[in-house]
Order: sequence, then C-alpha cells, then structure tokens
Amino acid sequence: MGTITKEEEVAEEIIPAEEPPKVLAGQKWIFWMFSLLIIGVAFVLLWNFVPSFQERFEEIPVTFYYFLIAGFIFAMIDGAIGMSYGVTSTTFSLSMGIPPASASTAVHLSEILSNGIAGLMHYRMGNVNMKLFRMLVIPGIIGAMTGAYLLSSLEHYSKYTKPVVSVYTLILGAVILKKALNLAGKKKSTPKKITNIRGLGLFGGFIDAVGGGGWGSIVLSSLIAGGRHARFSLGSVKLSRFFVAFMSSLTFITMLKGLHWEAVSGLVLGSAVASPIAARVANKISAKSIMLAVGVIVILVSLKSILSFVLQ
Repeated sequence: MGTITKEEEVAEEIIPAEEPPKVLAGQKWIFWMFSLLIIGVAFVLLWNFVPSFQERFEEIPVTFYYFLIAGFIFAMIDGAIGMSYGVTSTTFSLSMGIPPASASTAVHLSEILSNGIAGLMHYRMGNVNMKLFRMLVIPGIIGAMTGAYLLSSLEHYSKYTKPVVSVYTLILGAVILKKALNLAGKKKSTPKKITNIRGLGLFGGFIDAVGGGGWGSIVLSSLIAGGRHARFSLGSVKLSRFFVAFMSSLTFITMLKGLHWEAVSGLVLGSAVASPIAARVANKISAKSIMLAVGVIVILVSLKSILSFVLQ
C-alpha cells in the first residue's frame, strides 16, 4: 500500500503537471474574449435601438476620450518604470488647457485607488516601516493640503501659475532623463542617512500638490539616496501616498467651484483599466527606452508651455 506502480509512473510521464495551468489559461482567454464579444454586441444594439443611450454618448465631450487614452498610456508607463504618472499626466493636462489646480486634482483623484491597493499590498507583505510611515504621513498631509489650498486660491491666475508648474515638470523631466542615462549611478559612495523625515514629508507633500506629482520622485528617491532601506522606503511611501493624495484631492474639490470632470473621469477610468495589464507588460518593455522617451517628451512639452507664456 502507498507504493507507486509502473503504470502510474507512465501515466505521470504521459500527462505532465504543467498541463492543467495551460488549460486554465486557455479558458481565461476564452472567457475574456466571450465577455468582450457580449459587451460589443450589447453596445451595438443599445446604440442602434435605444436613442437615449446614443444621446448620452453624444453629450460626452471629446476631450474625455483623449484623457481616457492618456490615462491608460501613462498608467502603463508607470507600471513599466515605477514612476512618472504624475508628471506625464500633469504635463498632458496643462497642454490640453486644463488649469494647474484642476490638473492636479485629476491626477490625485486617479492615484487614490491605485496607491491604496499598492499600499495595502506592501503592508500585508511586511514592507511598511510603521515608524517611518507615521513620520511621513502627517507632515505629508499638511504639506499637500497647504499646497492644494494655495494652488486653488490662485486658480483665477492660472495664466501665471501654469508656466511655474511647467518649470517644475521640466525639472522632473530632466530628472527622469538623468535616471535613464544612469548618470546618478556612476559615483558610488556611502550615503549619509537622512534624519529630517518630517521636513521631507512636508516639502514633498506641498510640491506634489502644487506640481501635480512628485511625491515618489522627491520623497522616495531622497530616502533611498539618504541610506534608507529601499524595500521599506517604497512600502512606507506608497502607503502614505494614499492619504496624501486623498486629503489633497478633498482640499481641491472643496476649494474649486468648477472641476474639469472630463479630465478627472478620463484619467481615473484610463488608469483603472491599465492597472491590471501594466504589471504583465512591464517585463516585456525596456524600462530605459521608456524613461528616455518620457523624459524627452515631458521636457519638450514643458518648454513649449513656457515659451508660449514668454512670447505671448
């Protein structure tokens, strides 16, 4: 009893263990294709036989679809290189004529869900240093709410605040380009451990709200460059980012009388659709090539915005 017969050994050789996952993977593809087919058929039927449905779609401004596509692309880029969603979304929003405060609102609202999920996953995996998290989150919220309040108060002067934000995105574009070229990694030295965590959180939250992004670029890169553990820094920054984005968004919504909801909803839906796919695609794309392209595009668009202000 309990011994394996020769027939069973032969059966194991004939039917490998890898077969069931392949079958399940094939079934998933069939399920998704069938689901998309049903959605497509339902859409065509509603469009042709339900006039009110068609009217609803015709009322949606075309800019919504631009932001929907943009949100999808930027979330895919963020999934591939782990950064630049805020700066690319803000740069695109400004180029589409969205005022800085509304652009920052759209970016932060679309980041709440993704950062909440990411922060929760890092917490469950034990990647969050709770002491570091507490030192970041309160000053980060204060800085973000202050920045959101200031930018919202200056919404009527968006003609002048827009080039200022463009200068900020220009700097971030240069940072991305520098990272792509690996200029920062050439000099190896023992870093001095950063100690003023609360001041870093306050500054990062303020700049992030005013510029529409940069919490990760400023806070995370400073912590790692300052000798903090990369894994615990990433987990703590991601979890605190959820609260920072939530409170800055709440401040923007409270302060602003009229939001550009086509930009907000487009970025939110586009990034939500991209999130499940981004991780799979990330391994198949050269991160360096994407960072080079993103850095160049952000710099060029920011320069165009600044020059337009100077020459007008």
